[in-house]
Amino acid sequence: METPPPSPKAPGKTLGLMQRAPAPDLAYEPIPKTRYTCPDFARLEWDRMWTRVWLLAGRESDIPQAGDYLTFEIGVESLLVLRQRDGSIGARHNVCMHRGNRLREPGRGHAEELSCLFHGWRYDIDGALIHAVDAERFPQGVPAERLSLRPVRCDTWAGFVFVCLDESAPTLQEYLGVVPDHLAPYALENWKIALDVTIEIDCNWKTSVDAFNEAYHVAATHAWTLEFSDDVNTLYDCYERHTRMIFPELQPSPRHEGAGTVTDGVLKMFLERVGVDTSNFSGSVADARTAFADTVRRMAPMLGADFSGLNESQMCDDFHYTIFPNVTFNTHSLFLWVFTHRPHPEDPNKMLFDFINLVNAPDQDIPRPEKQILRVSDGDATEDLLEGGELLDEDLYNLPRIQLGMRSRAFEALHLGEQEIRILHHHDTLMRYIGDHKDG
Repeated sequence: METPPPSPKAPGKTLGLMQRAPAPDLAYEPIPKTRYTCPDFARLEWDRMWTRVWLLAGRESDIPQAGDYLTFEIGVESLLVLRQRDGSIGARHNVCMHRGNRLREPGRGHAEELSCLFHGWRYDIDGALIHAVDAERFPQGVPAERLSLRPVRCDTWAGFVFVCLDESAPTLQEYLGVVPDHLAPYALENWKIALDVTIEIDCNWKTSVDAFNEAYHVAATHAWTLEFSDDVNTLYDCYERHTRMIFPELQPSPRHEGAGTVTDGVLKMFLERVGVDTSNFSGSVADARTAFADTVRRMAPMLGADFSGLNESQMCDDFHYTIFPNVTFNTHSLFLWVFTHRPHPEDPNKMLFDFINLVNAPDQDIPRPEKQILRVSDGDATEDLLEGGELLDEDLYNLPRIQLGMRSRAFEALHLGEQEIRILHHHDTLMRYIGDHKDG
């Protein structure tokens, strides 16, 4: 299986963190709604894209000891990611090679060996078949080389574990392009999980990715945030597969009546939260940003964090990356919101939304939280997940309604503007994997 050709419209791994990527040469043509609603297109995505890309499966910190494992479900596949006895990490298909039974339920755990609950076949944590009950009763034999657990490509970056179902795909480092260089100063491998949630949503996985790929929706969906975030001056960059936006914070939007000033929102949502005395603060927006950055830097010894490689923009703003096809990073100096948008195995109008909150506090005692499973239709199910959770609530409220609207006979295609260039690029990348296909 051949790897899709690089895009001639966007650069590869040559641009530095603050260097702008050239604007991609993409036509602003309608995106057919069938890519979001049609089962046939979803099957093409599975056959030609999901099985050929690197996918974020979990965190290394969740499998610290030999025998620790986590599962990763994508489409019809379930994969076991296991810490091996030599300290390396391996991945195997989570399926007994006798009659196809799943060996482990979704989640995390520990196993000295893997035993099938159906007929008792046993496998080592390296996937090797150890024992088949009544092996002598199989006239054809029980060859371990054919009946051991099937391996899956596995690699790590920044404390994240990635898997790939395609042996011919590029390496993980090649696949990630500029992202490792850009995010290296954050030392994400040392950050800790403070929240772990999976939410079932009645929408296509791309509907969810799209919602976080632009700041155009902020003024209508998150109007209350305009007092301290600048949706108008957000920067958008498109690389070979992945994209980025730099979303300025600690400064009001030009749409807000307090534009150009230090608003109460900046004082309360940022400066006061990190301990800045704002009772007599009279500085400019630039002064507020500097005060926030300097105060956070002074917190480093207590947190065990290293801010030395971060510039002031990284200290204050959201460096927002989308790793194709389905990972969203909201990267801040103190925390990182990681979203993964997984497709439903059969229904293109449903998906699974995974949200982990990583905090930059290597020296703090933060117990690993249990995973929560929610449904967006539970009403305000996400409001108590984190302080300021209304931001995510507002996005998730929209998603099922967008999906329902797409299914209307009145709606035919997405009509995108310049602020939605990352969505256009996402589709361009997707269609390079899909190849020959006529939308309809």
